Amino acid sequence: MKNKLILLLALLGIGLFAVIQGWILPKKELAAEQYLADQQSPLTHDLQTILPYKNKYMGDVSNLNLFNHLPLKDLKRSYQLRSDEFAIEVHYEADELREDEKAIRQMLLYNSVAAFALIDNLQTIDYRFLDRTLTVSRSRIQQLFGDDLAALLTTEKWRANVQQKWQDARFLQEGVKALEEKQ
Repeated sequence: MKNKLILLLALLGIGLFAVIQGWILPKKELAAEQYLADQQSPLTHDLQTILPYKNKYMGDVSNLNLFNHLPLKDLKRSYQLRSDEFAIEVHYEADELREDEKAIRQMLLYNSVAAFALIDNLQTIDYRFLDRTLTVSRSRIQQLFGDDLAALLTTEKWRANVQQKWQDARFLQEGVKALEEKQ
């Protein structure tokens, strides 16, 4: 009787181990991978991941970690702060802009809205690629999204007033014009 109980418990343990390893963990890993993929799209990006970077002053170097939680985070880049001009330069170490310019410009527009909403005194962002530089100002983003960008920083308002606009092709076509090419 004791051996049968031990055998039954061993079989039950092996069965549970198989269920966990073969079904539960892969499902969990797939969900985590999907979440990471969703962070690359302005439509599905999770605002909560960037709220810790809310700051009044752009001179705080830790603000640059914001870009590690926005679309295009996988592109290799470096930064330069121009504190006297309240500007950030994001130097991308590739000419990625040529690969899918439309999608990348849309992601840069999203990243710009996020940066200006989170960093109160930031006035300009320069996105430098190997072959060109795109620049965007706070005033251009305010023309598109309203003067009080910080007021957008709730999940409901962000979805309604920022992310929903990425479903409007006409808005995106006009919106990316805020990213001006700089010579």
